[in-house]
Amino acid sequence: MLIKRILIITEHGLPVFDYKEYSRGDEVLVSGLITAILRFVEETEKEKLSRVLLEEIQYLLKSRESLLFIFQVSDEMPNEYAEYVSACISDYFVENYKEEVDDFAGNVTVFQKFHDECKDILLQCGIEIANTLIETAEGKKLTAWCLFSVENQPLVVRANAPNYNIDSFSIYQVLSKSLRKISSKINECNKGNCYIITHEGNVVQTIVLPFAVIIMESKIDELVVKKYRQFKTKPHKQIEKIFLDSFKPDKIDIYGRSLVSVLTDEMISDKHKALLDLFKAAEKGFQYLFNSPVHVQIITTDQNSTLLIKLVNRTIVLDYEKPVSTSILLEKTKKMFEQEVIIKDDIPEAVLEK
Repeated sequence: MLIKRILIITEHGLPVFDYKEYSRGDEVLVSGLITAILRFVEETEKEKLSRVLLEEIQYLLKSRESLLFIFQVSDEMPNEYAEYVSACISDYFVENYKEEVDDFAGNVTVFQKFHDECKDILLQCGIEIANTLIETAEGKKLTAWCLFSVENQPLVVRANAPNYNIDSFSIYQVLSKSLRKISSKINECNKGNCYIITHEGNVVQTIVLPFAVIIMESKIDELVVKKYRQFKTKPHKQIEKIFLDSFKPDKIDIYGRSLVSVLTDEMISDKHKALLDLFKAAEKGFQYLFNSPVHVQIITTDQNSTLLIKLVNRTIVLDYEKPVSTSILLEKTKKMFEQEVIIKDDIPEAVLEK
């Protein structure tokens, strides 16, 4: 668990809020201990503490108005990430509960609503995602996952599968770095999701967070892609119709190996070039790991979604002008590869390559 405690106390050491998901019923003891340490340091050193280390326990302290916010954080949590999350929570509380704090006379129930609001903030910051990966049974179903810092260094690496080659995370490190660059170019977004699947059902999900990136790998038998070879010799117009019928995107582009649009006869757009740079970086790694001829990648932001499907000899790019659920796109992909598409005038691959 990356954050183990969220406690808010008054300047006199009186507990105001203890996040119930992490609460252990000792808020009075903890607040008294931290208050005593702070007063001792202020009186002897004339300075304020921002962190307190007690053997294996680390507290991050934030002073706001007449309140002290105490965050017990894991050693595995990046400093910048911890600062960002703690600032989000403390700023929100001060802004939205100023009146309750000014009138506070010991009734902590006036802050009850902040439990749900706090959970929403943690979810948006990605902490709840990370906690799920570390603690819950659902997280144990993953093959492996890794948390990268803003400097792209692996901070937390977990491999649940037996005999898993942990060195393969160097490939995910390349993917993490590439995704950061790409996400900064797409609509100025600073967070998003990237899913890559192979026909063997290996799924890699990348979540870009402020000051951190989480990359997860899992094996999902239901996502095994079948009958992909039938698309190898289909003419471009039939490929276009199949994908339009299956996915109903706002825009479709089909690129050959030379990265020239085979539908509009134009060179690749700047946005698609940036996405395909990321795609190629991922593809090399996944070919090494999984030896798969088909890759599917989904990039989602708050504004739109883009789906890339790499076939044996072509790349299809589907653009949506709104966010689309990745689970919906993956399900559509699975159904499309399972259907039989037969046409009499299939074009030989050699001709398509020309």
